[in-house]
Amino acid sequence: MISAALTQTCLWCFALTVASAVFPWVNAEVIVLSLPAFAPSRTALLILILVATAGQMTGKCVLYWTGRKGESVLARRRMGRVLQSWRERLEARPFRAVLFVLLSSLTGLPPFYVMSLVAGALKMNFPTFLAVGAVGRLVRFGVLVTIPHLALSHYQ
Repeated sequence: MISAALTQTCLWCFALTVASAVFPWVNAEVIVLSLPAFAPSRTALLILILVATAGQMTGKCVLYWTGRKGESVLARRRMGRVLQSWRERLEARPFRAVLFVLLSSLTGLPPFYVMSLVAGALKMNFPTFLAVGAVGRLVRFGVLVTIPHLALSHYQ
C-alpha cells in the first residue's frame, strides 16, 4: 500500500516533471536527482522514477502535438519545404527517426524539447514517439538516480 506521503510526493513529482518538459528552464534532472531524498525504499524510488518518466512524456506529448499543429503554419513558409524534405527522408528510413528520438531522450542531444516539436512537425508516428521517448527517459532517469547510489555505497 502506498502511503499518503508517497502519494503526495508522486503528485508533486508528476507536476514538476510535466512542467520541466514544457518549460526548458525547469530542469528535470535536478528533480530526478532529488527523488532519493523523498523515497523511503527502493520500491518507492522506482515508483517515483516511473512517475517522473510519465510526467516528462506527458509534457513532451504536448510539445509533439504543438509541433504537429504548428506544421500547418510553417508549411506556408520556406520552412514548409524544409520539413517536407526531412519528412521524405525519414519516411524512406523510419528507423532514423526512432534513433533520433531515442538518442535525444537518452542523452539530451539534440535537446529532447526540440526533438519533440520536430517529431510532431514531421508527423512521426505518435505511438512510436511515445514508446521510444518513454524508454529513453526511463533509462536516463534510472541511471541518474543509480549512479549516486552506487558511488555512495562504494564509500560506505
